[in-house]
Amino acid sequence: MSKKFGAALFGALLLASPVAFAEPARDELIRTEAQISALNTADASSAAPTNFQEAQLRLSEAREAEDKNKDEVSLWRSAEASLQADIVQEKIKLKALERTVSEIETGIATLRRELNS
Repeated sequence: MSKKFGAALFGALLLASPVAFAEPARDELIRTEAQISALNTADASSAAPTNFQEAQLRLSEAREAEDKNKDEVSLWRSAEASLQADIVQEKIKLKALERTVSEIETGIATLRRELNS
């Protein structure tokens, strides 16, 4: 391999490396935006207000980083926002399960009272 070819190949790799982050960062940002917008705002604010705010903040930071062509930072902030959104979703599910348990316990208590009457 000639020195010129090696230098050209190395230069091409250096030029391509920002692009390597650009697409994954943009894809992650779009996916995270969809994930957060799919959350029911009322449920999210009720079940996990701090995590929901954190997800929105990290998503905002990811957008700002992408606007400044800081793709690696955008990728990290999107991933953080996604994790917070996952936590919110699980807390929403937990709250729904807790309501179901409470309703079942109330039903059982009602049945016991009726049986003892």
